[in-house]
Amino acid sequence: MRLFALLAVFLAAPLFAAGNLVVTEEVTADSNRNVSVSIASDDPTLGSLVQFALSVHGAIRISANSTVKVNIGRNGTSAVVACDNPNYAFQTNVEAKDEDELALKVADAAIVGLGRRWQLKPLYAGTKVAFVSGYTGHQEIYVTNLARSKTLRLTNYRNTTIGPRWSADGSRIYFVSSVRTGFPEIFSSNGIGEPRKVITDVRGALGAASVGPDGRIAFASSNKGTMDIFVAGGEGESPHRVITASSKEVVNTDPSWSPDGSRFALTSGPTGRPGIYLASSAGGALSRVSTGHGYSTEPRWNPVVPNQIIFTFQEGRLRLGVIDLTAGTVASVETASPLPLAHASWCADGRHVVASQGSWLAVVDTVTGKTTRLSATQFGECSEPDCWVRR
Repeated sequence: MRLFALLAVFLAAPLFAAGNLVVTEEVTADSNRNVSVSIASDDPTLGSLVQFALSVHGAIRISANSTVKVNIGRNGTSAVVACDNPNYAFQTNVEAKDEDELALKVADAAIVGLGRRWQLKPLYAGTKVAFVSGYTGHQEIYVTNLARSKTLRLTNYRNTTIGPRWSADGSRIYFVSSVRTGFPEIFSSNGIGEPRKVITDVRGALGAASVGPDGRIAFASSNKGTMDIFVAGGEGESPHRVITASSKEVVNTDPSWSPDGSRFALTSGPTGRPGIYLASSAGGALSRVSTGHGYSTEPRWNPVVPNQIIFTFQEGRLRLGVIDLTAGTVASVETASPLPLAHASWCADGRHVVASQGSWLAVVDTVTGKTTRLSATQFGECSEPDCWVRR
């Protein structure tokens, strides 16, 4: 079997080309819970990385004319981040292991410092994104960050490799590939040496492995004749069926663990009319969540705000909605872009998601609807983002 390695991919185009940043002439807009910010850094490279990272946040607008100025002073892999505007004054010392981590930590320091009145949470350093790209002419799995400063290729199968899902601790990625037998199988890899075989020798359809907080995996499989949900250990041990479809016309798929591991959110129903359901992770009856839409799929439980689930629905085009289980409400994420949005995965602040937008990846603020392209043009068609968040 072909060895795996984390291969650095050097981006051929500038990371911060025109059009990537949102620029306005406004100074502040407190009533909208966002602020216009300018960036000043004694290191232009670090400043550009931080500027791109901050530009994706729905509470930030980058403007060279803003009087709310974030000053960054770098000393090796340390930095001082400060703002002296009386309405947003703060100063934070940051230390990191390398330039990429420094940029992410500086961006977090700026968000937390500027957003104290809104209790904004760290977003950047605690989020890693795995995704599928056809960059090489084959669907392979890559890893990036929210500053887009480093993109690494995880697989090199020259075959269709899909369904990346992070392990609970962020050390491994599970994925689906048919390279070994011609049938889909689940593997996991840390990017070094041979991937581990997790779920193999399965005949039929096989879904991605969703990883629970205790390291167990849940996945959909038609191995028993119907599309059912199975649970197994992190190495694929003791797989057992926990949710059984009532007929071959009913498809159960997309299991997403609740933060405490006690429940799943999943997609269930006929292929053309799927809905969102909840079920115990030990198995048992399904409970439908009313979304108000006839086509609802791809639920993902918020790891930071346990009562929230993001999902995809169809209303002319594919869109994103957020279910609040406590309030019993469903709200669509209103964006200005007419492009479809799907397959969203929560970031570390429990507010932003990374989603597929058309043929690329985008960061979406579920509060304001601000949407910013994340994947670089030369990576071609990108899809299936999955975020690991530090807990």
